[in-house]
Amino acid sequence: MLPPETILRFRNAFPSAIHRDVEMALACIPVSKWAPSIDDIGPVEINEEQLRIPFRFYSSDPDSSCLRTLNDRQRLILNAIYTRHSSGYVRERCVKPLLLADELWIPPFVIQLLGEYVLEIIQVLAEHLAVFSGPNYLRFARENRVFSQLVRQRIASYWNCYYRFTFPRLKDYPAFRILELIEASV
Repeated sequence: MLPPETILRFRNAFPSAIHRDVEMALACIPVSKWAPSIDDIGPVEINEEQLRIPFRFYSSDPDSSCLRTLNDRQRLILNAIYTRHSSGYVRERCVKPLLLADELWIPPFVIQLLGEYVLEIIQVLAEHLAVFSGPNYLRFARENRVFSQLVRQRIASYWNCYYRFTFPRLKDYPAFRILELIEASV
């Protein structure tokens, strides 16, 4: 069982209305000697409720027998948590189900990935452009302009460090194009 402070840390990453489902999902996460990072992805609000989503967390994959006990929402919650994992491969695998789901609390977990350095994840997101025009993403962007600005700064920084030669213009970088699509629609 996860330590109480880790459970609380992840409960605070989701709206209170789904905390029971969050706790069920958390029961599947193996205990790690590393606590989730104390840093958050940024200021995030859903339904006027401040969320504190950890920037990173460290754990092995959940046991498959535990996963079978979860309902669809609980599995989505677990995938959302694992989008904050230290491994880019894990983040990429876990964002895919979120792109097919329609829950108000999903956008911050997905949009944060635009402001990270793993191009393969950004390419997965770019393959699902229509998702970013959905009502939950647009509402989230309207209500979280400071977070969008923070993601924009991260995008520009990673583009400048790693992808400037692959994408000579920032506006051609897929993460920037997706964020522009979201912001142009709000």
